[in-house]
Amino acid sequence: MCSACREHPVLKSCDGVFPLLSYRLWRKTLLFAWKIEEKRSLSPFFAHALFLAIRSLESELSLSIPVVPVPPRPGKIRDKGWDQIDEVCHYLRIYWNVRILKFLRRLSKLQQKKLDRVQRLEGASSSYAIADSRLSISKSAVPEAVILLDDVITTGSTVEGCSALLKKMGIKKVYVLSLFVVD
Repeated sequence: MCSACREHPVLKSCDGVFPLLSYRLWRKTLLFAWKIEEKRSLSPFFAHALFLAIRSLESELSLSIPVVPVPPRPGKIRDKGWDQIDEVCHYLRIYWNVRILKFLRRLSKLQQKKLDRVQRLEGASSSYAIADSRLSISKSAVPEAVILLDDVITTGSTVEGCSALLKKMGIKKVYVLSLFVVD
């Protein structure tokens, strides 16, 4: 953790954060190939790694936990033709019957990679919303625990903003799972 994160922790609403890989060396190249060069053949590989992590977490906690994907920015799928997390969730659902709950929507069109740490932290709470306001009222549709899924955790602002919203919905435990963490 950097000194700023130690002094002012970002992750307050998350009940556990589980990144699979650090964003270093060959792993940076792997993520770049997947996201930027659009080598979609990596999606099943990442989905399988995430599935194993999901099952491990479920086994440790002795419960089945649905996955809530961090939503893409508005227009991303239209502009690029796909979203990495959406595609991984497709594989998780189709191949391993993982329950995917699209409880969140993104409001901000800004790309996170173009923002510095301060800008990310300032905008996190207003960048996301509950996808359907009726979900916050219907307690029967809200699970007790979820796994929030993202591709990369850089500052933690995205997963913190999303976790806080999920907790406002009535979800008691939010576990974060990511493919990569910038450390």
